[in-house]
Amino acid sequence: MGTPNAKLAKFGASNFEYGVLDENDKITDTRKVSGLSEVKVELTNDLKTLAADDGPYLVLSGGINQAKETLNLYDVDSTMKHDLYGVDVSNGIEKYTKDFTPNYVATLFRTKLSNGKHVWVGLLKGMFALPGISSKTQDGAPDPEADEIEGNFVPRGDADTGTIMLIGREDVDGFNFEDFHKQVFGDTAAVQSPTNTHNNTPTHVVDNG
Repeated sequence: MGTPNAKLAKFGASNFEYGVLDENDKITDTRKVSGLSEVKVELTNDLKTLAADDGPYLVLSGGINQAKETLNLYDVDSTMKHDLYGVDVSNGIEKYTKDFTPNYVATLFRTKLSNGKHVWVGLLKGMFALPGISSKTQDGAPDPEADEIEGNFVPRGDADTGTIMLIGREDVDGFNFEDFHKQVFGDTAAVQSPTNTHNNTPTHVVDNG
């Protein structure tokens, strides 16, 4: 059974990054975005218990049938709206048409372990719904509310055997961030240091081929 696990806890959310997939599930570049305040990933796995011989007999699994990511960002800016939703942006004006179609994207974020290491989470192919607008009058110190967007994810690759999510742990021997990043977004010649992420500009070019 191995040795007892160390006492660890996860906390925090940072280093959010996304890339837009084309019609061939290729990503040409990624973008790192600051302002992530909260993130939640939910996986749904249907289980069915069969009864026989006057009792529970067998548990069948339907696999992962739903993966949902909920992000809270203090500002989903115009560039992100154009990338995620195809919103037309001209001269500072965002134009929302009735028949818009969101783009498929891959996402990445990290959380921190109490031992100082990090856990990285990548979701490989999903669409996000448009964020609403919520604001309130200011009375005293500013108390802004983060924009919340929710995305549904499907397997990338084969519909039956494709991968939906990847989790990488720095506290496990052999973990390499560049390899993990490549599996989420594709090949890249220069992956920036994971600690240098507080910007809103494209970071590198990637090729899933």
